[in-house]
Amino acid sequence: MSATRPELENPPEVFYNASEARKYTLSTRVRKIQRDMTLRALELLNLPKEESPTGLNRSALLLDIGCGSGLSGDVLTEQGHAWMGVDISADMLRIAKEDELNYYDMSEAQKQAANREESTLTSSSNLRMDTSHVKWGLIASEEEEEHEADEEDGEASLEDKGVDGPAPGPHMVEVLQNDIGSGLPFRPGTFDGCISISVLQWLCHSTKKGEVPQRRLLALFQSLYNSLRRGAKGVFQFYPSDPNQVHMITHAAMKCGFNGGVVLDYPNSARAKKYYLVVQAGQVAGGFVPPPALTMEVEGEEDSDYEGEEYYGSDDDSEEEGESDEFQNPHSRKRVHVGGRDTSHPHKRARASSAHGQKRRRKDNRPETGSRDWVLLKKEERRRRGYKTSADSKYTMRQRKPRF
Repeated sequence: MSATRPELENPPEVFYNASEARKYTLSTRVRKIQRDMTLRALELLNLPKEESPTGLNRSALLLDIGCGSGLSGDVLTEQGHAWMGVDISADMLRIAKEDELNYYDMSEAQKQAANREESTLTSSSNLRMDTSHVKWGLIASEEEEEHEADEEDGEASLEDKGVDGPAPGPHMVEVLQNDIGSGLPFRPGTFDGCISISVLQWLCHSTKKGEVPQRRLLALFQSLYNSLRRGAKGVFQFYPSDPNQVHMITHAAMKCGFNGGVVLDYPNSARAKKYYLVVQAGQVAGGFVPPPALTMEVEGEEDSDYEGEEYYGSDDDSEEEGESDEFQNPHSRKRVHVGGRDTSHPHKRARASSAHGQKRRRKDNRPETGSRDWVLLKKEERRRRGYKTSADSKYTMRQRKPRF
């Protein structure tokens, strides 16, 4: 049995305190999973390519919603992008800034010492000769110097061709502490794209009096729509607890003007299954083209490397088999054939089946028309489509006694 989901325990600013933030950041397993999901998010983001033969992505300004301690931001920097992060946990953001200082080898004490040394040097009257332009060694002719300069330019051009991958972006951590459920405070058309790793499920729960998950999702997507340039995309990886959360999140995004849908990677694997909401701001030439999902069989599925994040287990085993097709396009209105008949005949009542005995199933493993499983399946389909549906109970499809 999987551990308790963190969003059910405490609010994110309380759950990710100093000790939990440090533990989360130092976990090698979490770092690997975060890296894999960030690379997948960049693949789904499908940023424009450079015109050079290398075919690398152009450097873009990206927004990382729920950046945490900067694990996903490190991947963005490696891929040559500049990024800004938003998170509600101050302890997580503090670790992200510490990593930036450690990268430049500049702690607070070192910066103060450097500032004092610089002030003393500028105030001193001793003049120092600038010898940076002085050449040391044997005197060579101008032709030899030109030949050496051409060789150095050739080596530099080989490095610029991207043989070893994209040039890393600036290692600057620009983060902002903000509750994303209240909106994003950025100017219109600021970002070329947006990614979010394991964040949206936190907005599906209310932790304070007066918080409404639907309103918080609308505030996030509306402000994000304004912050993205026209045609920019956003990729949100999240862990839904049930299909109702998937519908609530996608409905809020589409209501704010986004186009897109949910991409479900590895739908047949309990551990490797990942949900990605891919949205696009505004209409562009050619329309929105949904990216393909990963459906390959995962080798060694029992390995813990494919078990999602540290707090999320595989509690989706009880979901119906046909659910993945509905998640690919939650707004689809395709007819569903059940029992060899079309569901476009709502006047036909379902026949009650006995609760005892073997469950009736068709050859394609779908419940037979009129059975209790069939009624539960149809009610679940109606919930995913947003229709008002009565709740399930032990009395569903139970025959009443004659005296009733």
